[in-house]
Amino acid sequence: MRKVSWIVLFYWLKTTAVMYVAFQMSPPGVTDHLLLIFSSLGPLLLWFGLSFFFFKRLQPWVLIVLMFLTTFFLYAHLIYYRFYEDFLTLPILLQVGNVGGLSQSTWTLLSPWDLLFIIDLVVIGWWLIKKGSFTITLKEKKQYAGSAAGISLVMLAAAWWHSPHLFQENYNRDKVVTSISIYAYQWFDIAYSITAPLQKTMADQSAAAPVEKYVAEKDPLKTKWFGQAKGKNVVFITLESVQNFVIDAEVKGEPVTPFLNQLKEESLYFSNLYDQASQGKSSDAEFMVDTGLYPLDGGSAFVRRPNNTFNGLPELLEDYQTTVFHGNVRTFWNREQMYESLGYDQFISKQDYEINEDNRINYGIEDKSFFRQSIPYMKQLNEPYMAKFITLTNHFPFLLDKNDRSLPIAETSEPVVNRYLTTVRYLDESIRQLFQSLKEEGMYQDTMFVLFGDHYGISKEYEDGVHELLDQPDTALSHTTNQRVPLLIHIPGMEGKTFTTLGGQIDIRSTVFHLLGKETENYMSFSQNLLADDKEEFVAFRDGDFVTPSYLFQDGICYKTASSQPVNGSHCKEGREKAREKLKLSDHIIKGDLLRFK
Repeated sequence: MRKVSWIVLFYWLKTTAVMYVAFQMSPPGVTDHLLLIFSSLGPLLLWFGLSFFFFKRLQPWVLIVLMFLTTFFLYAHLIYYRFYEDFLTLPILLQVGNVGGLSQSTWTLLSPWDLLFIIDLVVIGWWLIKKGSFTITLKEKKQYAGSAAGISLVMLAAAWWHSPHLFQENYNRDKVVTSISIYAYQWFDIAYSITAPLQKTMADQSAAAPVEKYVAEKDPLKTKWFGQAKGKNVVFITLESVQNFVIDAEVKGEPVTPFLNQLKEESLYFSNLYDQASQGKSSDAEFMVDTGLYPLDGGSAFVRRPNNTFNGLPELLEDYQTTVFHGNVRTFWNREQMYESLGYDQFISKQDYEINEDNRINYGIEDKSFFRQSIPYMKQLNEPYMAKFITLTNHFPFLLDKNDRSLPIAETSEPVVNRYLTTVRYLDESIRQLFQSLKEEGMYQDTMFVLFGDHYGISKEYEDGVHELLDQPDTALSHTTNQRVPLLIHIPGMEGKTFTTLGGQIDIRSTVFHLLGKETENYMSFSQNLLADDKEEFVAFRDGDFVTPSYLFQDGICYKTASSQPVNGSHCKEGREKAREKLKLSDHIIKGDLLRFK
């Protein structure tokens, strides 16, 4: 048994080192640090104890297999975490076939230091094979099992005592992993994901009433903007991975987004809008704009709940012809099925475009060719129409042919950031060309354009480059504010105005409908009109964090927004409850499919 104990001890230390060094976990308090350090011991004892169920001569080989699986498990989570700043969930693993390959992105996330992950496999594996089989008495097995179970239960109880809402806030995966270990988290996630479908089976009409009362869209006082775009065509342009910091930013004296800089002066520009997407990324942004509901706590609603009843954009724009344009395959993020569920009339996808070596990128077609080839399809639409464009070129790892670059290469310490700025400029140019083409075709004047960033492009892993570009300090507040995405609503002939109202992507829906003069009080939604004077300035993120004009709650710490200095957690208590309630109710609506009873 001593061999197994030594292996467990090593993997306990390895796990702790990986969590602190590779994942860069920074628990907020002493108790959280103690939980992070000791919570993995029990699960590792149980895991390696499985070797006891095999014959003596097989035990060394079983231990090697268990070591390999443990290392692979940690490494898979780390690769995912490097870009998504999140841990893997069962829904994400099950929807891999729906979101397509990410080969180039994955290779970019690898590091030479990752070779350290496998050194122990070679050394300890050689040691086990050399030592051969070993004997463990029944008494020793019982003592081992009792210790493993006892430690596991004690640590789970300690985690629950320290954070009573821990298992209700399962969407705060950083907190769950810190409290009960990455191993116990995975088992908890699997159990939760398996039982989640039961919510729809057990839901009935009575379950919808209290939720409807809480989230019924409040029709705000009509502002001067109400109906300003009534009857106009609507064109949504999803700006892939565009964060707000690129607006007005410069590289060696040249603007990164010259066209968007100009356009915002002639548009309603919302400079304080936050990315609220979660594991579904682009599909989450679409989902929020379409439904006014928050993303799911794990996976993508597009993949997990495409057969639900939703109040999508086509339902409220019933007199509009609705079409989506996207240069990727129809099954990416399960869009084909979801668009049908939402009620879209038409989906123009990769199969409808002429793609060759000159305009091909990893995910489909480059943006300039994408917009150019979309114009003939747009000319066939009946007015009024709603067209939604989903761009592709500015996608991680931000690769662009040298001939397509028009911005000098930035010289930050992060190559990913330097490449990102060049692909953002390319996207900016492609939008300028789209606007010019629509003007030439006579399709510009009677259209409202809604341009918004769908999610961050630069994760925390590469954010040092952003700090260098903007000459900003690395603080909790700067990290959060860098997650803002631009929102520009352009109505030809209307005077531009910049709004600093704090909001999130979920609020785009109500704002657009207000401009179109649409009444929305009969729809369940968490969206709020950004143009309203009484708009609640509160943004909840999918992990339970939130930001207000006064306070920011991030990674378990409450900060004063103005100074980015930590303050007593009591200042964030009300905000945490509010975020918890909003996310719980949104999940209840989606998982229970409650809109079918409306």
